[in-house]
Amino acid sequence: MLSTKQILRLVLGFSLGLSFVGCLGLPHRRPPRETGVVAQQDPKTASPSTRTTIPADPTPVTDFTPDPPAHPITPRGASAAPLSSPIRTTPLPTEPMPVPPAPPAQPTPVPQSTPPSPPASTPQAPTLAAPTSNPLPRDTVSPASASPTTPTTPPAPSPTPPSTPPAAPEGMEAMRALHRRAAEVAAGMDSYIVRLTRREFIKGKLQPEEVMLLKFRRDPFSVHFKWLGAQARGREVVFVKGQSNDQIHTLLAAGDMPLMPAGKRISLGHDSPLVRSGCRHSILDAGIGHLVEELGRLLTALEKGDRQRGTLTYLPSQKRPEFSAPVAAIERVIPPNVETCLPRGGKRWLYFDPTSKLPLLVVAVDDRGQEVEYYHYDRLQYPVKLDDDDFNPDKLWEPR
Repeated sequence: MLSTKQILRLVLGFSLGLSFVGCLGLPHRRPPRETGVVAQQDPKTASPSTRTTIPADPTPVTDFTPDPPAHPITPRGASAAPLSSPIRTTPLPTEPMPVPPAPPAQPTPVPQSTPPSPPASTPQAPTLAAPTSNPLPRDTVSPASASPTTPTTPPAPSPTPPSTPPAAPEGMEAMRALHRRAAEVAAGMDSYIVRLTRREFIKGKLQPEEVMLLKFRRDPFSVHFKWLGAQARGREVVFVKGQSNDQIHTLLAAGDMPLMPAGKRISLGHDSPLVRSGCRHSILDAGIGHLVEELGRLLTALEKGDRQRGTLTYLPSQKRPEFSAPVAAIERVIPPNVETCLPRGGKRWLYFDPTSKLPLLVVAVDDRGQEVEYYHYDRLQYPVKLDDDDFNPDKLWEPR
């Protein structure tokens, strides 16, 4: 039987042996690769061709030299060398590998095909323009996907088209021609005599037709009306601007005013409500020249795109019983609240006499198509000599 001292020695020796084995470690095999795991076979029964071996780690390639070509490379257009001649095998120059594009945040500028400019005294790194706020179109290649040898430039923005002026009314040239000829004739008419036929819609009903003789003088502005027809026969009106406090002198006809006999003379201001209640227009608008001037102002406004006072339309070859042949006309569309006598708007036509070149017929209707104005000038006489006595009521009318 072992003594206590012998047992301690055995335990101590066994412990030292285990420590020695733990320090050195046991030999172990390399674990197989995950992608190359093959079922192990018995080395004694496996054939040499099918015996599984663990491949070594791949060795990186540090230098690669391509094999020389089996046949010489002949440039295009050069004659091939005969077979009997010695072949010189010269390796082709190795082209540099293309540099991959830089990240989008710091794109590398691409060199241009043009020769480089001489270096500056202090070389500087190339800079790129700051991106604009407008995004690139869909068909534009972004810097990250662009080829390293092809620069990408966003398309230039199309120029802003100039503002288009408002279109002129149809027939503007023809209407301008009518106005130009009428203005030339009116400019030479310092005084004239003409017959006027008038129909007006006043106080809610169409008034009877009136026929009167008109004497007109331009400077000073002077008019003399004398009624010739059955309606208001014997009535006369005289007005000279700047004289008699701009009053209208009227020789009354029978029935013009209650308790006032025919031939009675009265004088009223040209803007008096009593005067304006008997006609649609001011006496300052009398005469052919006013029609021509108003047409010129409307044409000028329309050429500038201003249609606040209405629009004009050229009407060629219009038939009217007042003329023996078709005549040219201009139609005006009047918006509401432009003229006092047409509060809801309407239309007015000017018909040009082919002989005198003047607008001798004026017809107007309201918004319902009701005729409200009819002025026809005929039997025009000019040039004539008219003086102060032709517009002096004291010499025209005998005191009664």
